[in-house]
Amino acid sequence: MNNPTDKHLTWFIVITQGLLMSWSIGSSVLEAGPLSAAIITYSLFAIYVIYTLITRHPTMIKLLLLGTIAGILELFTDHYLVDTINNLVYPGKEAMIWSSPAYMPFAWANVLIQLGYYGILLSNWKGWGLASIILGVAGGMYIPLYEHLAKDAGWWWYHQNVPMIFNAPVYVIICEGLISLSLPFLLTRSSNKGPLHASIYGLICGVWIYLSAVLSFWIGG
Repeated sequence: MNNPTDKHLTWFIVITQGLLMSWSIGSSVLEAGPLSAAIITYSLFAIYVIYTLITRHPTMIKLLLLGTIAGILELFTDHYLVDTINNLVYPGKEAMIWSSPAYMPFAWANVLIQLGYYGILLSNWKGWGLASIILGVAGGMYIPLYEHLAKDAGWWWYHQNVPMIFNAPVYVIICEGLISLSLPFLLTRSSNKGPLHASIYGLICGVWIYLSAVLSFWIGG
């Protein structure tokens, strides 16, 4: 059986994260528009699926299941941000599912796979408690950078009727920190169990994303 983490998988995650960030920076500089978001999202998700099918690595299976299920449930959170509090804006020039671009569940899956793997690494190193704190801080810094690039790329943006740090609302930073905070706990709970448990924790993660958005908007919005 494969180890929960290994050098090959670690480099794979690091390289694919670098690919996502490089594409995001390039799209931001070029003001590339929503098509570029769809291209990198579907391509990267396909890479994760193909890698998982080829290697059958148990950690990737669990990350893929958790990330995909949570990403689908994130559609409820997007609807809350777009149509309930009327703060998140999409260009509307792409295929949509409810209030979100069709690629959005997969975009969330990609990010959750990356952050989730780092959560596993940190948990193996320092235990899930300290890992949660570290990843919560890192997620609160990393994802708002992604939000900043997304605005300049024309992927999505926020109305500036709430407290902002650059192009990211304060409540979004809090929300992303809370989401990242949960990943080491969720993934270590499912680490020695099968795909069914990873799916259940994906459902929990999706619900937590929604609750984090509501709580964060109440605190910082």
